[in-house]
Amino acid sequence: MATVHQMITAALAAIPNCWAVELPPHPAFPAVVFDVETEPETGWCINGGYDQHEVQIIALADTLEELDALIPTGPGSARVGGPIRSAIEAMEFFQYEASCGDADYEPDPRKYGRHLTVWLRTPRF
Repeated sequence: MATVHQMITAALAAIPNCWAVELPPHPAFPAVVFDVETEPETGWCINGGYDQHEVQIIALADTLEELDALIPTGPGSARVGGPIRSAIEAMEFFQYEASCGDADYEPDPRKYGRHLTVWLRTPRF
């Protein structure tokens, strides 16, 4: 089985300027970066069970329109669509979207940012 980073990278392959863990020194925008925090689910037998992965995806763009095209937000909890959300939700191990909202990009405050946090669940064998 591929690693969780490989699975996410493959899912987001159609998104230009997408990187795992951190952006390169001078990224092109719009840009997307993701990181993963993994923990084993408790209550399973030794060397068995599942891992839960909290995936934080950050999209950065020059304009709000570019940002909305990547990760749209809607009124209240009606957040749907966009190529990033659609790609992640189509993954075999997708569980749920935990949050979505504005994000800061400290190296350049003129950029607009949005975060999307999702959970994946993969077997540990």
